[in-house]
Amino acid sequence: MAPLSATNNGRTSNSRRRKIEIKDVEQRNRRCVTFSKRKLGLFNKLTELSLLCRAETALIIISQNGNVYSCGYPTTDAVLRRYITGASSEQCRGARRREQEEFLEKQRLEYESVQDELKEKQKQLKEMKEAQKNSSCFVSWWNLSTDNMGMEDLEQFKISLESLKLNLITVLQEKKLH
Repeated sequence: MAPLSATNNGRTSNSRRRKIEIKDVEQRNRRCVTFSKRKLGLFNKLTELSLLCRAETALIIISQNGNVYSCGYPTTDAVLRRYITGASSEQCRGARRREQEEFLEKQRLEYESVQDELKEKQKQLKEMKEAQKNSSCFVSWWNLSTDNMGMEDLEQFKISLESLKLNLITVLQEKKLH
């Protein structure tokens, strides 16, 4: 039998891989290169395993610098959520669907609330225009009825009145000085 000879790739004539001694890589730049290559190799193998075996997989790597890298199928988050809850993928999909439905329902209710508020503002505007048409002179905003105002409108009305009061006091004081 002929002795095995090494080639450029570290492969022998019968396509066997050369054993690499597992030890710490001392040089920082070589260690970074080794980390990047090995990380990509792991991610590729993980993806292959997921696709070939229809497995849900997740891999999280934290580098020496503290950078976090993750790879997962269908997603890392989905696999971790399933692992933590112990739920099946169907249960996870169902939970995700319920979350989406709850979100949509919340958005719908908020939309309806805004629509109702818009209708109320339009009604107030119409009333103001009617009052302006019916009166011979301009109706002052401070004389408007507060009966149909909500809490926010009342607070804004109060702030406006206080601002008007301060402006009037300032004008009066200026006139007294002159």
